[in-house]
Amino acid sequence: MKNFISLSVLLLRSFNSTIIAATLMMFLMSNISVQAEIYSTDAVSLSEDLNITIKNMNINGTPINLTLTRYEKPSDPWGLYWKYEGADIGLQMQTVHKQTFVYDESEPIERHKLDIYYTDHPEQNRVILFVPGGAWRQGDKSLYEALGNTLAGYHDFTVVVVNYRLSSDDGGNALHPDHISDVARAFAWVKQNIAPYGKASKISLFGQSAGAHLVSLLATDGSYLANVGCATSDIKAVISMSGSYYLPDFVSFPGNPLGLSAEEAVMYAKIMQDAFGGSSDAELVTPSPQAHIHSGQPPFLVIYTYGDLPGFRQSAEKFVKAVKALEPEPQISLRGIEFFDYTDEVWKIATEQTDSSYAGHWAEMIAINTNEPVGYVTKLIVEFFQ
Repeated sequence: MKNFISLSVLLLRSFNSTIIAATLMMFLMSNISVQAEIYSTDAVSLSEDLNITIKNMNINGTPINLTLTRYEKPSDPWGLYWKYEGADIGLQMQTVHKQTFVYDESEPIERHKLDIYYTDHPEQNRVILFVPGGAWRQGDKSLYEALGNTLAGYHDFTVVVVNYRLSSDDGGNALHPDHISDVARAFAWVKQNIAPYGKASKISLFGQSAGAHLVSLLATDGSYLANVGCATSDIKAVISMSGSYYLPDFVSFPGNPLGLSAEEAVMYAKIMQDAFGGSSDAELVTPSPQAHIHSGQPPFLVIYTYGDLPGFRQSAEKFVKAVKALEPEPQISLRGIEFFDYTDEVWKIATEQTDSSYAGHWAEMIAINTNEPVGYVTKLIVEFFQ
């Protein structure tokens, strides 16, 4: 006797991705077993005949594809039943290669290197240039091997992770526009040299925290790319994750527009002083991405997270609102990562690294890893850059 499945599906989230809550009732002869779980999956499709295809359901860390066909049960003509047709392994990890290059010969050389993660026969792979964060004063490309291996090995991207000068003694004592100028030079190098490792026609940008600020600035203020013989039209799309978009908002007090306390505004003022040479409008307006938005800018996905740093969600919301007010309106969307989008393991690691109040700011990067190749955060990136 064949196995039949009664499936109740609750769609909790959709953005070409789905989280489904499924109750599977397996009828084996006269025995019934019930299993209720919540699974993360890339997509659930329903045909005209009500057949169901589930892609990359994450079961104990393994992506599984399931096929279910609609079954009419004579004893229950009003019921909805599906017959399990089979399963196969979904996404498979490919071999990932890594090479390091110098994109600018000036000192410090280590801050002018980039890592390229790519698979075998990568010439047609889409290219992502990732810019790390760290308050413009810390961070390194070596911390993002999991990101490079996940997006390259499972999702057929070529991933370039760049270093740039930092506002610290060992990072080159950078002061704006040093950081953004380095990122622009890295972009130009990738455009000119990426062909053996990925598709060079257009490059997508992805940055987190200070890196999100830098990719957003590069995509809105065309002067930095123009200085290296490129243009914002060379950018396919931008993901800006937990960035700062109008810098004066972070230091204004009293009456802070982001709802920051005096202590928080002072904290940000010190960071801005080190990175931009001051905390007044004279130093902070020009390097603010929101000051340069225009209708011709590349498509943006702006992301904030539960447990983000103070003011980051509000800054993201103001940025998206300002862009949407342009005529014609550029393509831009805003997504929030909620607490339940993180696995227990990711959240545990994040809270071990920082104050639990701001753990989301770390968790959103930790969540992109080879153990969760179809996790919610990874899917946001993959689907937007398709």
